Amino acid sequence: MKRVRLLLGLLMLAAGLLSPSSMPGIRERAQESDVRSLSRAAAEAKAAGEFEKALELYRLALAQNPAWSEGWESLGILLADRKEYVRARAAFENLVKLQPKSGDAWTLLGLCEFRMGQYDLAVGHLEEARTFEIVDKTLLRLLYYYSAAVMILHGDFDTAQIRLLLLAREGVASDELMEAYGLAALRVASLPGQEPPGLRTVVLEVGRLVANTRHLSVTEATAGFERLIAKYPSQPGLRYAYGEYLASHALYAEACEAFRQEVNNSPQDAMARLQIATIQSQRRNRPTEALPLAEEAVKLAPQLFASHFVLGRILLKLGETDRAVKELETATRQAPRSVMVHTTLLNAYNKANRKDDAAREQEILKRLQRFEASLKGQGSDAVSETGPPASKQARDLDVQ
Repeated sequence: MKRVRLLLGLLMLAAGLLSPSSMPGIRERAQESDVRSLSRAAAEAKAAGEFEKALELYRLALAQNPAWSEGWESLGILLADRKEYVRARAAFENLVKLQPKSGDAWTLLGLCEFRMGQYDLAVGHLEEARTFEIVDKTLLRLLYYYSAAVMILHGDFDTAQIRLLLLAREGVASDELMEAYGLAALRVASLPGQEPPGLRTVVLEVGRLVANTRHLSVTEATAGFERLIAKYPSQPGLRYAYGEYLASHALYAEACEAFRQEVNNSPQDAMARLQIATIQSQRRNRPTEALPLAEEAVKLAPQLFASHFVLGRILLKLGETDRAVKELETATRQAPRSVMVHTTLLNAYNKANRKDDAAREQEILKRLQRFEASLKGQGSDAVSETGPPASKQARDLDVQ
């Protein structure tokens, strides 16, 4: 315990959290009072809006008892409110050390890092938070939103939409949420509020429509998409969003037409080709027709795991097992935590009678499934694909 307290004290000093008192009488009071009275006084000062005094009292209390987790949390929140994010992060890091299995603690750390612009660190710690219980439901909603924002920035649009849907189901309908929805639907890799000039209006309109489709009939939603397409005929991603909606309602012929229009509008779009290929192969059992589209997608976007995954699955269906294995192995390297990709590769290894490789894949799948089970209901992305940030695309190409 002494070593822990010493380490925490050093961390506080390094972060500048133990600055000399500048308020008369407080240091004397610290010498006369125990931690409990200091913490009570700090809470009273905070409630009264005396934030400078509250900060000083929290610092003094933590100097006496560095293992006081509630103090680190309160200090971090106060500092973050003042936009002193570097020192706030130091406080939250100490909180996480004291409560390593607290989803709330990890969430606070991740949110602070997001505010600092350290998005990769932020999303990593927010995902860590999801492996533990998050007691404060406001923090859980913030986790959904800010992790979705980073996923949109990194191009993981489909997983982002799952997180945003969880918020919409709780009745959240802010412009910030609609903007994030629109960016994800249009596949614009930008943080909400930082999209290119002139794009916000269409982003908000698309976001409101996509967020509300669950309340609309197919006829109403279809009319909404067609109205937006007529209003913004050259907008990239709009017909793709329409195709995804149609496919989710098993309107596969109409979906393929929407994706073809997206290809015509955006000739370099690999994902629209992959969606058509998936429908042709998986839903219509026409893998021969799907093959050229998947091969085009690999040439256009070899960095996307989805390109290799869809091509590999089609080749497996056509009996070209060796080629399929090669593509699926590439897909697993690009999306190492994808249950769907590893499951398909396992099937390919079994078909190729590669028993040792199949056994290894089986162990990988077990580990991934244990991780999914560890999420404790914190909005588990049941079919999400999590490759390296730049490679995240089309969470579920087995069209719903």
